[in-house]
Amino acid sequence: MKILLINPPIYDFAAFDLWSKPLGLLYLASILKQQGIEVELLDYMDRYENGNYELRMTNYESTAKRFNNNKSDDYGCGHYVKQKIEKPEVLKHIPRNYSRYGLPKELAINWLGSKYKAGESQPELIIVTSVMTYWYPGVFEAIKTVKEIFSDAPVILGGAYATLCYEHAQKSGADYILKGGIESLNSIFKVKTAKAAIPCSFSEFPIPYYPPNQNRGYAVLRISTGCPFKCSYCAQDILCANKYEVKAWQKVFDEIRTFVNSGIKNIAFYDDALLYEADKNIKPLLRQIIKEKLNINIHTPNGLHARYLDLELAGLMKEANFIMPRFSLETSDSNMQKETGAKVSNKIYVSAMQTLQKAGYKKGEYLTYLLIGMPRQKLEDVKNSIKFTHELGSKVSLSEYSVIPGTKDFKQQLQITNYELRINGERQRQLTINGKDFLNEPLLHNKSIFPLFGFNEWNEISRIKILAKNLNSLL
Repeated sequence: MKILLINPPIYDFAAFDLWSKPLGLLYLASILKQQGIEVELLDYMDRYENGNYELRMTNYESTAKRFNNNKSDDYGCGHYVKQKIEKPEVLKHIPRNYSRYGLPKELAINWLGSKYKAGESQPELIIVTSVMTYWYPGVFEAIKTVKEIFSDAPVILGGAYATLCYEHAQKSGADYILKGGIESLNSIFKVKTAKAAIPCSFSEFPIPYYPPNQNRGYAVLRISTGCPFKCSYCAQDILCANKYEVKAWQKVFDEIRTFVNSGIKNIAFYDDALLYEADKNIKPLLRQIIKEKLNINIHTPNGLHARYLDLELAGLMKEANFIMPRFSLETSDSNMQKETGAKVSNKIYVSAMQTLQKAGYKKGEYLTYLLIGMPRQKLEDVKNSIKFTHELGSKVSLSEYSVIPGTKDFKQQLQITNYELRINGERQRQLTINGKDFLNEPLLHNKSIFPLFGFNEWNEISRIKILAKNLNSLL
């Protein structure tokens, strides 16, 4: 059996490869290959694959030149090939350029043609993943492309967008829309009599598969899936069906060693609670990495929990070479901390930053995520949070807030602004923010457009971002 896996292009105001891999697809590819299934992966967002093509089309020339001249930084990250495009009507009022990122459509078609030549067997199933809900235009494009080429192959759409915006995803053109993790594919495999099965437990997942032609600047993996916490703004429990599972640290170490033996030096953990129950999981893993003297850089693009950092763990992180460990504070406002889940307090955060310094981290060698744009959040509070973290020696990364469907915040906002109207005699819910239909248009979920703010605050938001940047430069 042949299965084609696809990670679609991105349509957005900005996108950057910060250790970004379709990890679910990579685990799926590995599982299927172990079961004797022939797998091909078309990753529109793999910059190495993009760099193998002659990008001489007019709209891509300047980007291609930059891409080829400066492919990656020291840690494997870098810019995607992009093409400036017309903004969708609902985003016309946003004063920013809008672009399509990733492998150009024409080259994707050429790639498919080279892998599935005329007269040879075609894929029997096509599985498309999705990430941000507001990236769905790229999902629609990828599905339309493969439908035009492989008219007989069923297309399955899964991932975050498909799960969180299930009704909207019905418009994608996919034959099947799946909610939840990759184990939800088992129901489709039964219908299609495919000789494949996804393990029900993450602990049984093999090492993620990286095709030989993929970007080898870094590898991503997990020691756990799901999250034991219930933050009001996060959808992780929905995406993982309220399951939190941990893989044996010995297996994860073997995966890391395999990556190192293949020449990969940068490892990024995608865990949402990497430091949770550290004595059983991350601590013994780091001890083994240190014992085996693996020459790697470790990255944590998802924020770490300051609550679980002790001096021993901080020392292990330093010795194992955690580069710029990233912590989540979200806000220094104690009331908002309690409202959003109480996973950290200022007292805990201060202790964690002091612990990092005791372990050998210098000021400016660690980073804190702060949210801007939360409901009822005053912009003055954001400034205070930036100054608070700066005084403790942490660089700041401002993350624009967006209401995610299904979360506690989303349900609260729905109660506040929801109303019903009749369309063709049927009742239809709407959630309007700044006069826009937020409930039925995922493009409005885009965190880059500050959906809860009025336009009169945009200049102030820009000034706050400059404040953060200037303070970061002082560390």
